[in-house]
Amino acid sequence: MANAQFPQVRFRGKLRPSQQDAVEIARKSLDSGERQLYVVAPPGSGKTVLGLYLWAECVKRPALVLSPNSAIQMQWAARTDLFDRTPPGGELASTDPKTPGLLTSLTYQSVTLPRRGDDGLDDAALDLWRGKLIEKEAARDPEEARIWIRDLQKHNRDYYDQRLSAYRKEIRDEASQRGDTLDMLHRSSLATLDRLKTQQIGLIILDECHHLVGHWGRVLADAAVMFDNPVILGLTATPPDVDNKSPQDFERYATFFGPIDYDVPVPAVVKDGFLAPYQDLAYFVRPSEAELRYVANADDLLHEIVDLASAPRDGSAASQEVVAPQPVKPPTSEPTEEEEAPIQLLDLSALQVVGSAEAAYAEEAESEPTARVDPVAVAEIEVETVADAPRIAPLPAWLLTSLAEKKHAAQKFNTWSAFERRDPEFAAAARVFLQMRELALPADVPPAEWDPSAEAPEMAILVPVLDRYVRHALRRSPNSDDHALARDIITRLRMLGVQITETGCQACASPVGRVLAYSREKARAVIPILHAEMATLGDSIRAIVVADYEKTAAVMPETADLLDEEAGGAVAAFRTLLLDEQTDRLQPILVTGSSVLIDDDLQPQFDHVAHAWLQKEGFRVELEYGEEEGFCVVRGQGADWSPRVYIEMITELFQQGVSRCLVGTRGLLGEGWDANKINVLIDLTTVTTSMSVRQLRGRSFRLDPAVPEKVANNWDVVCIAPEFSKGLDDYARFRKKHDNIFGVTDDGEIEKGVGHVHAALTDLRPELLEDSVRLLNGDMLVRAGQRTTAREHWKIGQPYHGQPRTTLEVRLERDEREQSGFPPFAAKGEVWRDDSLAMSIGTAILSALAETQQITPSARPQVKSRAGGYVRMFLDDASEEESELFATSLREALGPLHRPRYVVPRKLRFSTPTFWSKLLPQFLGQYLEQQNDEMVMLHAVPSALAKKKESAEIYEKYWNQYVSPGQAMFSLRGAGEELRIEAEKAGLTPRGSYHEKEVFS
Repeated sequence: MANAQFPQVRFRGKLRPSQQDAVEIARKSLDSGERQLYVVAPPGSGKTVLGLYLWAECVKRPALVLSPNSAIQMQWAARTDLFDRTPPGGELASTDPKTPGLLTSLTYQSVTLPRRGDDGLDDAALDLWRGKLIEKEAARDPEEARIWIRDLQKHNRDYYDQRLSAYRKEIRDEASQRGDTLDMLHRSSLATLDRLKTQQIGLIILDECHHLVGHWGRVLADAAVMFDNPVILGLTATPPDVDNKSPQDFERYATFFGPIDYDVPVPAVVKDGFLAPYQDLAYFVRPSEAELRYVANADDLLHEIVDLASAPRDGSAASQEVVAPQPVKPPTSEPTEEEEAPIQLLDLSALQVVGSAEAAYAEEAESEPTARVDPVAVAEIEVETVADAPRIAPLPAWLLTSLAEKKHAAQKFNTWSAFERRDPEFAAAARVFLQMRELALPADVPPAEWDPSAEAPEMAILVPVLDRYVRHALRRSPNSDDHALARDIITRLRMLGVQITETGCQACASPVGRVLAYSREKARAVIPILHAEMATLGDSIRAIVVADYEKTAAVMPETADLLDEEAGGAVAAFRTLLLDEQTDRLQPILVTGSSVLIDDDLQPQFDHVAHAWLQKEGFRVELEYGEEEGFCVVRGQGADWSPRVYIEMITELFQQGVSRCLVGTRGLLGEGWDANKINVLIDLTTVTTSMSVRQLRGRSFRLDPAVPEKVANNWDVVCIAPEFSKGLDDYARFRKKHDNIFGVTDDGEIEKGVGHVHAALTDLRPELLEDSVRLLNGDMLVRAGQRTTAREHWKIGQPYHGQPRTTLEVRLERDEREQSGFPPFAAKGEVWRDDSLAMSIGTAILSALAETQQITPSARPQVKSRAGGYVRMFLDDASEEESELFATSLREALGPLHRPRYVVPRKLRFSTPTFWSKLLPQFLGQYLEQQNDEMVMLHAVPSALAKKKESAEIYEKYWNQYVSPGQAMFSLRGAGEELRIEAEKAGLTPRGSYHEKEVFS
């Protein structure tokens, strides 16, 4: 691969651990003949040095580096000072497109500049324009369209130039989609590409490559062919999301870069000491009284939809009475101790909660108003109606028939397993729907066994059922009344954020989602958050509050009474800060692309410092201040006044502490904006795409050389009403936001997902929130002040291990009697705690698994406590497979009974005073008390130890040693079955919350 004429270039520094890992993976790919490298790494992780190292030490060919702006372009050239050239010669890097070097660093614009205004392009654009006018009936024929455009050119030149530019772009886009991008380039870009070709480019480094879903990507895909297939290295901190992207462009991007070769996790860079440690926190609010009424009405609407679909109707093809099929027949023979009897629990998390994510929120307004077509009003593909045709059966009866006949749309299946594989979401939701209504399933359909502690939101069960009912039944009915019912259900579901299309269902704008996302209570939550942060940080606090918009485009006709134009926006948050005496002392400033608002108390100091900064930087601007209630509107007079200038100025004032709180929009305070003093970020946005979330969170991770112990707190504010079906829409947005975020937990583990924020937060719904929002928020506010502890949890300087470990988190609901007893083999007065119980049972499990040679003897159990009464347990010095086996076994032992093969009782020893013990002093009388061992809980023997009687007896041995006296009993028949049934009736079986999770360290 290396060029014989390429000089020897050596790196003088030392690679970081994450860079070494990336280089190792890249070498293997290159050695195997791969020509694509794709590395994802957070800001500050050393992507520039990594790219230069791969160029100098691995590829060893002339390279082209492309960046989105000139500042990054210059950084690449500057960092070549870390490399030595042998023999010594000229500069290693060039930033001049006219004189390429060994490494040429340019901007994307320099090689992708489209041609403008030449006759061929303008003729095609004008043809397209004329055609559009005729198509929209704005002109009758080409001549009338030509005259109309000519008059625009003469009398409204600005608008003419704007529209012609838009049609030129459309022509260029069409050409690039056909692969003709190079023909559409400006002469200067073509000349630059020709000069680079003579350099025999062997490597193209594309920095911030997420920008290449579009025109830049189309050009460079063709340019790579022009350069004779060089190695492509894509570098980014934020891989693009498919949302709002052209499928062709996204497919081209995916093909051009291939799969991600190495994703440098943020925790690795934090532990290496090159990013600031952080903790993710959340503050939960309830909707206001008026907002809550609106959410409750939507909940009624959901049940109305189900009632509408389930109601008896005249002329139905099936009986109006839902006749329950015969229940599943019991087995003809009793199971023996050696038979397998596995119970497959239904994973309700697999059910998709449609209508609860950011698809409901428009990222930005369209550039031009366009005609909007209501999908409900569009003629649907329905069969021809027939007079007096029978109606489709009501929803429950139709579901029973579908399951009994194993019919999906027009296709029938011979077996249940084949039917379930065809549409597992529907197979799960339909069974849960029927079982919740106590309707017996068809004889050969297995019941849906699910863990009640993992209850899914109601929408997750109802939407798949209603969607299939509409698409597979009502729309295909020959009866016009069924078609009308389908349209009615579709219209009502759209109010709840669900749109049924021809091929499925998807999220759409939901008034309820808007009310929760932009609740007035979310802006008010900023106050207690900042109070807690100010109490810890004092004057060193540097907080930013980020919203979607300056004034939220959230108003819909259905929510006009609840949401005004400021609801959920940056202005609303800014006004809220000024109304509180403590936060007003932070001298907040609002900065957006169109406005600068300052606290009126700050105006004299702001004017002095701003004028000094403008003068120092050489900008000629005169500042004016418009007074409003409690704040001033800053306006600048002069050609130099622009968002770029005032954002740079206000950032400097923020760094100095003139203002200690900035309020703005993610468009300005997201990608490309840096202020390394930030130690508090409050996220009020609705964005959930991985790229946007990473960009925003990356603002607070920067190291502050003046504060080496910096720890950043990143806050989400979430509005919930979990008692209602749509009351968790904002929580679903919050959960999706954290799907790809790593964070440190309160017990010092690194975890991806909402669980790292608090153990009560799960992928389905939050636990403990209905009655404990205040307690949960209290935990968060306490953690906000524990920055030193959070920093210690990161274990900075210790290596990051990217291999996951499976852990079990539990929050047990134990019998009240356990508080008065004591474990056997321990001192009197000692009681079981959740952590000691988990450790004892875990030790028994591990010992038995080791003796049966399922886990290596060197593995060691660990238990840690988390906020909210949760306990986490896992193995050290174990493989990934062993960790997973241990966590599963522990969950079975501590979890609810699901027809286990073997059970074992857990007993406590209770003391009852006797006549003689009462006569003696307590220290003597205790020896004369009557001792009774009573069962307080019946536990399952883990399935890995219950396959044979011998392994169950091994487990019994260790259970007796570490937990309690008790005999392992076969529980599928006989005395063991009777004991299990009685324990279930008496409530002596385990209950609680259980989460299996992967963690890193």
